Amino acid sequence: MSSPEGSFELHVHERERVIEVKYPRKLTSESLEHYSAELKLAVGRLNSTWRCLVDQTNLDVIPPHLTDLITEMNRWAIAHGLVGAARVVRKTAVGELQSKRILRESGLGETAHVYFDRAEAWQQLVGHG
Repeated sequence: MSSPEGSFELHVHERERVIEVKYPRKLTSESLEHYSAELKLAVGRLNSTWRCLVDQTNLDVIPPHLTDLITEMNRWAIAHGLVGAARVVRKTAVGELQSKRILRESGLGETAHVYFDRAEAWQQLVGHG
């Protein structure tokens, strides 16, 4: 999946009950608002529990002024059926620590993890290992 400069790309894997999201290269509050609306529609279509695979490898780090908004989106998702998440980040200490903090503050606890490889993240979400 490729993502335009400033738009999120969202794909619903209905059989696996996974919503896959690819972050854009340039993250803005406007792009997050648009993504939030798309996510709410996708969650409504699933109408049950689901998991999320987030690929944020287009970014080194999330702009600090947007992390609280992402945390709030995660809290909304938990309240609407999110039962597990995997975030794929670039292999940088800052990106990894930031993502772990967002997941922890969202309340996902042990149901969410940070990865450097999409295939490994996907396997952990949908596999049995």
